[in-house]
Amino acid sequence: MGQSFRVSRHDDGRRIDKIIRKMWPDLPLSALMRAFRKGMVRVDGQRSECSVRVTEGQTVELPWDDEVVKHAPGPNLQAARTGANIEIIYADRDICIVNKPSNLLAQPDTSGGESVISRVASTLEWKDASFSPTPAHRLDRNTSGALALALSGTALRSLHEAWRLGKVKKTYLAIVAGNTPKEGEINSPLLKKGEDNIVVVDRAIGQTALTRYRKLEGDGSVSLLLVELMTGRPHQARVHLASVGFPLVGDLKYGNRRINEEWKAMNVNRPLLHSRCLDFQSLGSPLAHLSGKKFLAVPPADFLEVLSGRGWRLYDRGV
Repeated sequence: MGQSFRVSRHDDGRRIDKIIRKMWPDLPLSALMRAFRKGMVRVDGQRSECSVRVTEGQTVELPWDDEVVKHAPGPNLQAARTGANIEIIYADRDICIVNKPSNLLAQPDTSGGESVISRVASTLEWKDASFSPTPAHRLDRNTSGALALALSGTALRSLHEAWRLGKVKKTYLAIVAGNTPKEGEINSPLLKKGEDNIVVVDRAIGQTALTRYRKLEGDGSVSLLLVELMTGRPHQARVHLASVGFPLVGDLKYGNRRINEEWKAMNVNRPLLHSRCLDFQSLGSPLAHLSGKKFLAVPPADFLEVLSGRGWRLYDRGV
């Protein structure tokens, strides 16, 4: 019997085989390739190869009949029904920038689990079942701050390309133990090891990683840093700063146990790392209107309490 669908704006310019696999993730690859070989997948009535890139509005005909799977809401949209909201820094038709709270995953780890995605969908009252808000970069569960999510497929590809080409500047605020230099650069390859999600400096087989920082404030025991990640490796800021003797306050995985115990008594229960700013240097369509714009995220209460306790402020310092 078969069925057909129209290519949405989210899939404009994508390969037809990738669109089909996204819509029917349980379809065996062998069955999909067989359908292409036998000419059973057609675009606007013409036999299609698996590598063809389609455009919005084209009609794709398929040999199987599975309307239930096609129209079932994904787990991210189901999770949106929790009703929890999130602070929106900026949003338009294609992108949403939020101030992510700590102790919240960017993406759900279980079907229907709460995450940034579910909260964005709830806050925006998301209705589009063909695409879910999708983070364009990483933020650890316990890292707060600015996080960009694509609201369309074309925007997601544009953001990924911008990140790959280094056209988005990411700066963080970090409170670390110790008296750091006024500025510094850490150029140490990083390697993710084992099932415990541990990242280490490994100069033999690690991936290139570069971090730069500038000290904003310090009192001898702790320092407030503005950190720029030139690369986007997992746990990069945490591992790099710890490797040069300035671990993040509250970082149980890479920090100093004695120092962390002292701060725990002051209600610091996470690594004090905050994504402060996303600076879009140059973006392509459909996000070109954001080129040259910066978006700042206000730090959460636990971070601000440490700053105010030392009389430190975040004004007139380019942060």
